Amino acid sequence: MQYELIAKRYAKPLIDMCDQSALENLSELLNGVAESFKNEKLIRIMNSGDVKSEAKTQLILDMVAPAKSQTVNNLIKLLAENGRLPLIPALAAELKREIARSKRMYKGRIYSDSAIDQASVDAIARDLGNKVGATIALEYVPAQYDGIRVEVDELNVEINFSKSRLNAQLVEHILKAI
Repeated sequence: MQYELIAKRYAKPLIDMCDQSALENLSELLNGVAESFKNEKLIRIMNSGDVKSEAKTQLILDMVAPAKSQTVNNLIKLLAENGRLPLIPALAAELKREIARSKRMYKGRIYSDSAIDQASVDAIARDLGNKVGATIALEYVPAQYDGIRVEVDELNVEINFSKSRLNAQLVEHILKAI
């Protein structure tokens, strides 16, 4: 959570100064570097007090060297100066979210204990996207849930349909009718 707030501070100027194409290229590049942060050896190097800051910076600069971008190099150097190289994965995620938000394309998940075929998942995504005016891609996730739950985090959308809740409401309705 702490990294996300700081990442937003770095992402805002990047979003303001780059056009959509450059921003997408930057995001893709930073996502590649962020993937490297999943490597245990790199994490140890970044967290090591024995490795000098200059060596850490050069390691990341070598990763982004194929891009031949002064903007990217300056960003890496700025992060290094402030001791924030571990912020790169959060910054990459923030840029990805902002690009999705600008294109109105969001990802979500469908949870259920029953298997849901891809055609149904696509239909739910299409219908939900029409309701909110966006393009939504949903992924089916098997879970111990006695109904269906759809979540799209970026839109703060959660839709639940629970068998037990339906039964409880049905019983309540019958009792009120009596």
